[in-house]
Amino acid sequence: MTIPLSQLELEKIPNEPGVYLYKDARGEVLYVGKAKDLRARISSYFRNGYLSPKVQRLLDTAKELEYILTRTEKEALLLEATLIKKYRPKYNVLLKDDKNYPLIRINLNEEYPALQIVRKRKKGDKALYFGPFTSAKAIREILKLLSKTFPLRRCTLAEMRRRRAPCVYYQIKKCLAPCVRDVPREEYAKLVQGVVDFFQGRARELLDKMKAEMLELAERLEFERAAFLRDRIQELEEVLNKQAVILSTPEDFDLWHAKIEDEDLYLIVLFVRFGYLYGFQPFRLKKPIEEEGALKSLIIQYYSEGKVIPDKVYLSWQEENREELALALSDLAGREVIVSPLPKGEEYSYLLEIAQKNLEHFRLSQLRKEKPWHDGLAEELARLLRMPDLPRFVEAVDLSQYAGTARVGAIVCFFEGEPDKTRYRHYHIKSEGRDDYSMLYEVVYRRLRRGLEEGNLPDVLLIDGGKGHLQTALQAAEDLGITEVALAGVAKNEKRAPEKLYLPGRKNPVFLPKHERVYHFIWRVMEEAHRFAKSFAEKTKERLDFSSELLDSIPGLGPKRKKILLSHFSNLEELSQASLEEIARLPGFNLSLAKRIKERLTANEQK
Repeated sequence: MTIPLSQLELEKIPNEPGVYLYKDARGEVLYVGKAKDLRARISSYFRNGYLSPKVQRLLDTAKELEYILTRTEKEALLLEATLIKKYRPKYNVLLKDDKNYPLIRINLNEEYPALQIVRKRKKGDKALYFGPFTSAKAIREILKLLSKTFPLRRCTLAEMRRRRAPCVYYQIKKCLAPCVRDVPREEYAKLVQGVVDFFQGRARELLDKMKAEMLELAERLEFERAAFLRDRIQELEEVLNKQAVILSTPEDFDLWHAKIEDEDLYLIVLFVRFGYLYGFQPFRLKKPIEEEGALKSLIIQYYSEGKVIPDKVYLSWQEENREELALALSDLAGREVIVSPLPKGEEYSYLLEIAQKNLEHFRLSQLRKEKPWHDGLAEELARLLRMPDLPRFVEAVDLSQYAGTARVGAIVCFFEGEPDKTRYRHYHIKSEGRDDYSMLYEVVYRRLRRGLEEGNLPDVLLIDGGKGHLQTALQAAEDLGITEVALAGVAKNEKRAPEKLYLPGRKNPVFLPKHERVYHFIWRVMEEAHRFAKSFAEKTKERLDFSSELLDSIPGLGPKRKKILLSHFSNLEELSQASLEEIARLPGFNLSLAKRIKERLTANEQK
């Protein structure tokens, strides 16, 4: 049923499972969601309360709502995946998986079965499939080695029927040539079973059988067959040495692990087959609009693309209504699939650790593509500043003034190598000192004191200046008892480019151009600090000039009193908000003069 949002009556929506679709004015699907209770879920969008910016944009754009009832939550889960695949809505998280990892296929119903590498499992196919293998190169290498131990046919059925003479694989002993030779089926079946045992995790038992058979043949003086078996044993041992057993029991399952970082959702799935780790696949997605049940929907999206569904699916998190996910996967697989939390035990904990490490490695590799900070810049800066941990927040201080007036300080902040303007700060200098050192001490002291109070101290604080400026900043930090902030003085050359880096406890400065990446980063930070300080000083000077002109017309307010007034109040707005008593208490002022000042300001505001 499709309803215009302007005519939506929530009480008429059924309390039943189903799927809902938000559409825009042209009827295009913007978002597909599922619900165990449609009325409750849809109502949650229209309650008075906080909505994320993404949800608010969705509701601002949507003009229609369509909902489809289903009999169970399982059906809703499957229908949601189908509709997302069909419409690819703008506001849904799409698991864009264009990788179909290779599978090994062997059809035991053929007279002389062969191994094939395929990318998809055919629906209804009764052949055996092994995989997925995340490295096509690795699986080809394994098959190349296995062909020495188990010389199965390499040609297709059509080629096999046409062939009149053995191919080159027979000459190099990698095929028994059943196409033209009379190969006993029992002998060939043993080779096929050996391959199946290998991929089903029973390779060690197979090796023991082959060794026992070799000794038996030698005792019967069948040395040629025993030598053939000996060579196969050696080749199989070479293959097994390249395989890593993860579990002591030959289990088949996929392990899913997830991590949310800022606005991104990271997922990884590990493929464990017969106790061996075949590989893994990571994903990076935008954080879903609705976090509840989102991971469940993404898993269904993944397996509905024709992926091999194992007998068990383990989750590293506690998923509500796992039964519905299990039923949906069972429906896709055509057999029972168990979904459960990862079992306890050392082997499973090791697997989870593998998932966590590889997901974190994937996350950082994605960030490195976008930010140099994650591609060694943070490490290089930490090494240069002799920091025990990698920095994230780097701030820089700069000062500016105009002939002793408009004295200001400014601080800019870079988070992981990029400007974070929410943490920019500017300061009106309140102290009487006109030199750089007293101004710098005030700005650094005020910034660090506020950082202590709010718990947002920077990791690095860069000072515009040399050794003397660094010592002033260090004194401010020492007076506050702060030791965890890395301080450094940045001295510039005549072209205003950073040249020397002064560090606490180091006699000689570091020559920055030798450290190219850090050099360019610090230059960028200091230039931004200079720009921010200068622009704020210009605005302050304009306000002061205007304030001075305005105050010149007030009787009884001469140069000395005006200077006292402007030094006490930063701008006209602050002066306007001050009470008569506060102005009158200033040295040389009285209530009568305070009234004239307030009247002049009021008249200016009315203009």
